Amino acid sequence: MHLTWRQTLVMLVAVGVLFGESGSDSTAASNLPLSPMLVTMSGTFQPFNARDSHDLDTLTVTIADKQQWLFRVNRVDTADSTNPGLMLLTEIFPPKLRIIGSTNNMAVLEQPTVAGKTVTLQGFLYIADRNFYVGDVNVAATTAP
Repeated sequence: MHLTWRQTLVMLVAVGVLFGESGSDSTAASNLPLSPMLVTMSGTFQPFNARDSHDLDTLTVTIADKQQWLFRVNRVDTADSTNPGLMLLTEIFPPKLRIIGSTNNMAVLEQPTVAGKTVTLQGFLYIADRNFYVGDVNVAATTAP
């Protein structure tokens, strides 16, 4: 059965609502939201390099548990606009993010031709477990300057 990205997002939200409350009894002193945030991130993917993985505004991302990239983030927007852009990245510690989504979206991000091009990802970000459930992927046609 092939699901559209909208169906995938609806299912993920439903699962998040059902299981999001289970972590509310935790004794951890954290301000991180238990529910996902609708986030749009733009930046460029680059081949993984351990030396560059510690740069500011850079996340080490794993695409569908298969491939590692460095994601140099240029812009972050949230649906509620309460998080101040790139400052949201400081909440993702260590700066590693697992990107999950539909087979079509993951296939686009696994292509070597995506390197250096501006990529915009939109989906649900779970900061506490560093998972980004991507529902929409846009890749620029040309390499970013």
